[in-house]
Amino acid sequence: METLAIPLPANLPPDVCAEISKRACYCDTSILKSRYRQDSNCLEIDLQGSGASGDVATKLENLIGKMQGERLAVTPRILRARTRDPDRFVPTAYEQLAARGDVWASGQGVVGRSGAFMRLLGRLDAAIERLAVREFQAAPQSYNSLVPSDWLRRAGYFSSFSHSVTFAVHLKEDFEAIERFGKRHRQGENPTFEDASELAPPEHCLSPAVCYHTYGALMGQNLSAGAVAAFTGHGRCFRYESKNLTGLDRLWEFSMREIVWLGDREAVLGARETAINAVWRLVELLDLSARLETACDPFFASDFPSLRFFQLANDLKYELKVDVAPGEAIACASFNYHERFFGTRFEIAAHGEAAHTGCAAFGLERLLYACFCQHGLERAEELVESAASRL
Repeated sequence: METLAIPLPANLPPDVCAEISKRACYCDTSILKSRYRQDSNCLEIDLQGSGASGDVATKLENLIGKMQGERLAVTPRILRARTRDPDRFVPTAYEQLAARGDVWASGQGVVGRSGAFMRLLGRLDAAIERLAVREFQAAPQSYNSLVPSDWLRRAGYFSSFSHSVTFAVHLKEDFEAIERFGKRHRQGENPTFEDASELAPPEHCLSPAVCYHTYGALMGQNLSAGAVAAFTGHGRCFRYESKNLTGLDRLWEFSMREIVWLGDREAVLGARETAINAVWRLVELLDLSARLETACDPFFASDFPSLRFFQLANDLKYELKVDVAPGEAIACASFNYHERFFGTRFEIAAHGEAAHTGCAAFGLERLLYACFCQHGLERAEELVESAASRL
């Protein structure tokens, strides 16, 4: 193994440097791990083998160049925060869950769920669904794991989040090609393809978020009843994150509960604020060390500087970050306002004009995992059961 150190520009905010470190893993297959060293302001890259460092360094410097810009001066702001004793964290929470069979890995970023962990995921999800129905009269929805590629195209997902897409593909309808594929794999070999032409163009992807199903289902409609229409759904979501996939804090496949609002601007923003207040009560019931801060979506490279500025400067995205260790937090929920972007792209009108939209999204495994990290297994179970009944 070879380790490569890449200096970062001195004027980059720490949150941008951390995002560059996450994107670095996509730059080359030889990269095993990327770390942001704040003390030395550099990327530390572990490489498999040797001899490729020059090419990798060039790619990383290109990435850094794409993700820096003149509009990075604006930085995230903390809007709410609460803290607990940092000495009470449980650094072996994942190992303890695995030891009792509650979770097990079946691949990088892919875990099975059982026992108390699975039960408590259901309890959290049901509590948030009840909140959505009570506070917003949200209509419960059931969505597929497959989402039409056209819906992601309309949403701009392929341009801004191309690194995260998981395509659902199948062999092209071609008798001879299917026969050749079958013959190549009669001895149980891993799947290989002669070339990309063996595959049909992907009509569907594995869903990266629940809200796209809501917008797709409402495409072309005019919502005229009331100031805001609300929907809530649960789904398994998929975001590929390369070597960043670890444990329960960053999964390729994960459970998401969303609440989606469509209507006029003030109604959508008011609903988002109501959701923030309700979820902060959940944070208090779970006795979590957490903070709510302005944030931006994980745009890949070229779009990052301008879109980060736009989202941070206009308070379009808030994230609930929950501590899992001293100085280490994960985003467990987000509260988003999209202006008229999705209303325009999906031709959804509210009172005759393109609808404003917003959503609250919850990463259920992350939230539950953070509870275990802060309280240990037994106390976390008690708190989640109590909070779910009182929310």
